[in-house]
Amino acid sequence: MNFLKSMSFLILGLILQQTLVQIISIGSIKPDLVMVVLVAVSMRYGSVVGLFSGLTIGLIQDVYSIEALGANAMAKCLVGYSTGLLDEKVIKVMPATKVLFLGVAFLVHDAIYSLAAGFHGMQFWNAMLTRTVPSGIYTLLVGSLVFYFIVAPSRQDY
Repeated sequence: MNFLKSMSFLILGLILQQTLVQIISIGSIKPDLVMVVLVAVSMRYGSVVGLFSGLTIGLIQDVYSIEALGANAMAKCLVGYSTGLLDEKVIKVMPATKVLFLGVAFLVHDAIYSLAAGFHGMQFWNAMLTRTVPSGIYTLLVGSLVFYFIVAPSRQDY
C-alpha cells in the first residue's frame, strides 16, 4: 500500500515537473520536483519503498531520455534506497535536516547520472558546475518549502 501511495506522489511530481517547472524555471535552471518527492517518500516509507519507487520513476523518465537509457533508473534507485535507509536505520532527523539530505541526494544523483550518461573528465565537471549546482540550489529552496509545509505537519513522531 505504501508503494502505491509513493508512486501516486511520484507521478504527481513527474506531471508537475513537466508542466509547472517550465513556468517557474529561471533560464535553464529548473528544480527537480521528482527528486524532492522521491527523497520525501523514501524518508517517510523506508528504504524498500524508496528503492522500488526510485527504480520505477527512473525507468519512466528513461523512456523520455533515450540517449542515457538506464541512467535515471540507476541513480534514482540508489538515492531512494540510501535516503530511506538513512532515515529508517541510521538516524531520525528533523524536517529541516532533511533538506541537507536532499542536497546531498541531489548531488549524488546527478553525479551518478552524469557518469552513467557518459560524461567524463572536464565534460563531467562542466556539467556539475553549470547545471547541477544551480539546479541543486533551486531544488533545495523548493524542497525546503515542501518539507516544511507538507512533510513536517504529517509526521507525528517529532
